Order: sequence, then C-alpha cells, then structure tokens
Amino acid sequence: MTATSASAVRRLTKRIETENDSTISDEVMILNANELGIQAMQQGEFEQAAKQFNAAIEADSTDPTGYVNMGTLLQAIGDHERAVVFYDKALELDNAFGAAHYAKGALAYELEQLDLAEASLRQALLAGMDDADLHFMLGLTYKAMGDFVRALPRLREAMKQAPEDVEISFQYGLALAQNEQLDLAVEALEHTLDLDASHTDARYNLAIAYAFLGEQDKTYAELERVLELQPDHALAYDAKAKMDELLGN
Repeated sequence: MTATSASAVRRLTKRIETENDSTISDEVMILNANELGIQAMQQGEFEQAAKQFNAAIEADSTDPTGYVNMGTLLQAIGDHERAVVFYDKALELDNAFGAAHYAKGALAYELEQLDLAEASLRQALLAGMDDADLHFMLGLTYKAMGDFVRALPRLREAMKQAPEDVEISFQYGLALAQNEQLDLAVEALEHTLDLDASHTDARYNLAIAYAFLGEQDKTYAELERVLELQPDHALAYDAKAKMDELLGN
C-alpha cells in the first residue's frame, strides 16, 4: 500500500479553539491560517491552501507547523523534492517536532526509500507521537522491508487505537498470516469484512488462510464470493481453478 496524502493531512489537522474575544492574538491568527489552509487542501483548493500556509510562515517563521503543512501540500501535488525541503526546514527549527518526522517518513515510504522512512517514523515515535497513523505507517514500512516480526507489534498497536479502520484491520490480518498466526489472521480478516464486506483482497486472503487451516469448504466459498464481487480477480480465479481441478469439478 502507498501512503496517501489524505492520511498526512489527517495527521496535521488541528482542533482550533478560540474564545469569542474582540482581540485576536498573533498566535491564534497563525493557527487559523494553518487550519484554513488544511481545510482548503482537503477541498482540493491548493492555491488557496498555499496562500494560507505562506501567511502562517510569514507571521512566525520560527514555528515549524506552517512548513510541515506546506510540505504536505507540495507532496499532495507531487512536488516531492520541494516537500522534503520544507520538512527539513521544520526539523531545523525543531528537531523534536514529531509531525515533521512523520511527514518526511510517510513521503519516504511513498518513494520506496525504506531506510529513510523507517528512521524518520521511528524518530516521530521517539519525539512522543503516538497515534494509529504513525504505528500503521511504521508497520507498513517494516513489512515492505521484509521484517514481519517488527511489523506485527506496530500494526497491532494501530489496530488497538483504530479498530474501525478497514485498511489497518486488513494489513494487521496480513501481518498475522505472514507471522504464521493463522487463527488470529482469520479473526482479523473476518473483522475487516465486517467493516467492509466488499473488500475482495481481504476475502481472498481469508480464503488462503482457511486453506492453510484445512478448511476446504470455507476456502472454496470465499473464492466464489470474491469472484462474484470482482470477476477479474486473477489470484482468486487461479486458486479456484486449481481447486476445481483437484476436486474434479
């Protein structure tokens, strides 16, 4: 899975609470500019978002938040080189700013720079960040590195914090299967399907888990269901064809 800009935006979204006062401090104005920029970016109004983030940076060039938000915007429009420049500027201002480490790590994962992704995301953890998105991204990075043992606890923690997130549940189920914990993998994949019954990749992997557990009837039923939902699912088609051949269907 590729990290999405939406996830990065979600991480950087702030809850802004201001009192109904006739005087607005410079700090509140900066926060409002960042919040307005994030809202504009979520609505696809990238030019307006850039104006707001620039306003936040100009209002206080020592605050790393605006630089991270601008980097996220640049990442969303595919300008990865400039995004890194803004993330690095944020870290130059505050090397313990977890959101900058997270954003840089998520971008590195997207670009398949896995060593940098792992180092940056781990720094975000060390900086005190602790949420589902971070654990999820770090777990995906370890999986992509082939380190399924270290991936599992990160994805388990992401699942603990966001049990209703379909993609987290799915990736957690895959990690359990890759660590040969098949009974738990079945539970996680069934939970994924409770959240989204149309998730054909989860259903296909559930069929494979059933196959390894010797549940032939359940395997065949799930493969049939995958093909009902997605007739061009090549892996399910091949697996069902092999079962048909073995069963003489």
